[in-house]
Amino acid sequence: MQLILRGLHGDDSEESVTRELAPYLHVTHVEMVRQGMDDNPWALVEVADPYERVWNVCNQLRGVFHRGKPLHLHIALHQEPDVS
Repeated sequence: MQLILRGLHGDDSEESVTRELAPYLHVTHVEMVRQGMDDNPWALVEVADPYERVWNVCNQLRGVFHRGKPLHLHIALHQEPDVS
């Protein structure tokens, strides 16, 4: 399952995102997207968790401040949820 994480800083990396989300989700891959926004990147995060868990974590962390910027987490819409 994929989720979108916004509210990051220019010095955030795939490793730092993986490390920070590890207590909440089983992160399998992170792709940083900078496209002209070096100081305000976002990340496409691949996780190996059931839909309900990802939904709850997104709601739990949404709006939490990360080094002065609020986090925004969204489940990517283009996928079929694995509701098992």
